[in-house]
Amino acid sequence: MNCTRRIVVFCLLFVSLLSLAQSPDSGRIQEYAERYVQMQNRDDRLALANNFFAYLLQVGYIDEPIVFPAESHMDSVDVNVYYYIAEYYYSEGNYRTAADFCARAEKCFGEVDDLSKSDVYALLGAAYFRMSEYDKATEALYRGYELDKASGDLDRTSSDLNSIASAFVAAGKPHEAEKYIMEAIAANSLTKNHARMAVLYGTASEMYRAMGDNARALSYAEKSLAVERELGNSAKIGIRLAQLANAQMGASMIDEARLSLADAMPLLYKSGNFHSWAICQNQMGDILASEGKDAEAAQCYRDAAALFLKQGDKYNELHAREGLYKVTKSSSPNEAMMHLERSNQLRDSIYNSATEDAIGKYNAVYYNDILREEKERAEREKRLILTITMIAAILLLLAVGAGIWYTYNRHRREKQHYDRNITSLQDKYKEANRLYQNVVAENMQVTADLTDDDRAFLEQLASAIGSLSEKGITDIPSIAKEMHINEVTLRRRLAKTVSETPQTYILRVRMNKAKILLQNYRDITVAEVADKCGYSQVPNFTRAFTRYYGVTPSDARVQKPE
Repeated sequence: MNCTRRIVVFCLLFVSLLSLAQSPDSGRIQEYAERYVQMQNRDDRLALANNFFAYLLQVGYIDEPIVFPAESHMDSVDVNVYYYIAEYYYSEGNYRTAADFCARAEKCFGEVDDLSKSDVYALLGAAYFRMSEYDKATEALYRGYELDKASGDLDRTSSDLNSIASAFVAAGKPHEAEKYIMEAIAANSLTKNHARMAVLYGTASEMYRAMGDNARALSYAEKSLAVERELGNSAKIGIRLAQLANAQMGASMIDEARLSLADAMPLLYKSGNFHSWAICQNQMGDILASEGKDAEAAQCYRDAAALFLKQGDKYNELHAREGLYKVTKSSSPNEAMMHLERSNQLRDSIYNSATEDAIGKYNAVYYNDILREEKERAEREKRLILTITMIAAILLLLAVGAGIWYTYNRHRREKQHYDRNITSLQDKYKEANRLYQNVVAENMQVTADLTDDDRAFLEQLASAIGSLSEKGITDIPSIAKEMHINEVTLRRRLAKTVSETPQTYILRVRMNKAKILLQNYRDITVAEVADKCGYSQVPNFTRAFTRYYGVTPSDARVQKPE
């Protein structure tokens, strides 16, 4: 059986099994959602929330227990319940319901940490993106981006920038997306999150494909797939293969694209990623249509259109409808006109003035942020130069004054204070030499090995982070105080020693500590590990750990220690 016929048979199999692909737990989740929304009594809501998370653990939807004690603030409880309900509906392709529950979570932000708010905005933006409501998607994603940027979390910031870039590409503005994805790649190069890098390279490939730069699109797609293969996640490899097929089609490598799709589709179907599977259907429809196989292409497009219509994904449904119009206009003019009319409706809905306004608005916000940062940086440099100049002038005056004083008093006090002056000069020389060596060490660029002083500094910093995080304290001022240095000195010293921001280094220490505890102390629970690393809420710790390592705490626990 040749490659094309094999994929067409697989498409038919998907249609016959699509009705069986619904989650058997969807009715139970809906029941929990409806009861929780309607319930008014605080204690009843808290009990239902704990029962809900116990159910999610039982069916394997979450792999760590989530339990809220009696004194929990209901804002935090509500946000977590609504978030996980929204996440479930999103995973089922019910993007509208997912967006509705994210909106409910947003109304409970009163006493909720910024990390949880950012997670809600990221999911809300993703849901709107899937429904091709790019104005709302961009607004939600920017809110999450502003929260993460303020926190200094480069890993989360790069994820936000990637999502914004994807929205711009889908909205037909790939040139506007380039600055966001390049900044995301630069930020990720500091965090060294390989799972995130695969995603960023994949987005860059799609962006350059939309821009018509097929060489760069193919290069980024190949790099994305290479990184994903090293990580070994078959579901994600399927996505990267689909992106590679897209780039190969742009480069007129049709046979290679067909093989990439043949490898991708079984992986996507097995993982339950029917959305990406349907995107492959559209791509295969394009290949078959280019070869004049209109009937086979039409079947691929129909399968894709049915799924995208059900999910509310207007962008990808538009692709399918346009394909159907082209391959049916000769054999079935009436059907072709129906697809053409639907295409026009979708196009008007997606590419409207609201989308243009949103893109223009947030581009302006982004550029204003850049200008403000450049102005602040220039002002800091100016103040630094002025400070250095003043210090140099004061030191020069002190040196001149000391010289005059010494010369004036030398003859009168030479005999009386001879021994004391010698000792004082020796002490001053030692102190001056020590200070000079410190200044030199602080201004040297770290090359191959760290100095003993650098090691001592990093050991002291890691010790401070470790001891304070167990008390739930992870802010930079407190860590600097623990080390008996000021915050400015801490930032400068760390940047010169390991070329990292304090936020990034603190996160690395906390995550390394978490991984060591998980892999070497099996009797300690995940909740206890979260507490020792400064996380009061297990869901926040789980999301942070998964973002950093690409695996959940439970998966990391069964891995061999490095």
